[in-house]
Amino acid sequence: MRYGKGSNLIGLLQAMLIDGDSRLPRPLAALVEMIKHPLVTLRGLSVRRWSERTIIALVMQTADNSLELFARRGRFGPMLRSKQGAGEPPPTWIPVGHEAVRKMADEIDGDAGGSIVDWLNIPMTAHFLGGCSIGRSAADGVVDPYHRVFNHPGLHIVDGSTVSANLGVNPSLTITAQAERALAMWPNAGEADPRPELGASYEPVAPVPPVRPTVPEYAPAALRLPITPISNAG
Repeated sequence: MRYGKGSNLIGLLQAMLIDGDSRLPRPLAALVEMIKHPLVTLRGLSVRRWSERTIIALVMQTADNSLELFARRGRFGPMLRSKQGAGEPPPTWIPVGHEAVRKMADEIDGDAGGSIVDWLNIPMTAHFLGGCSIGRSAADGVVDPYHRVFNHPGLHIVDGSTVSANLGVNPSLTITAQAERALAMWPNAGEADPRPELGASYEPVAPVPPVRPTVPEYAPAALRLPITPISNAG
């Protein structure tokens, strides 16, 4: 993937790609590689036109792991922190990902890079999923199958937090599909809500045609009828 022109600040996180199975600690192994390849090191220090000359390889996995988020008081007020949750520990490096990045770099005559926090064996993720799971009630979920928040009428959650499992791929289309399905069942203003009462058992609901659709009916993203409702109550 690529970032848009001018999106160069994230380049400050880039560092030389260092494997996690070195006999040396990764910071020391990085220092050795920087000394061996001074030109690569110097090129990596510049973020000028970084987004225009950089290709980012997204490495997805299906490992069953999780993070727990919590707030901690810091010098400048509350700060968000994370710690390992249930499941397998997140890997500190993914060998097949490093291999693929190096092959890409060879193909385009570029420099293979990683993240500076890799040197500290701190895994990063760009796609948080889960946390507001779909359930039958507030006892086993946060939202119902229509993405309505239990005990909070009128409040909906339609982002990646309602994805119930690690997809192993970029989640953007799944998030979009879930959101479009949930919003397709919203009533038009002044009309009755076709969905069951909040907290009631799941029932298939047909999509509601909008009175004044923003998307023209001839557009690829227009609402198509009929749509087979999806039953997933946890």
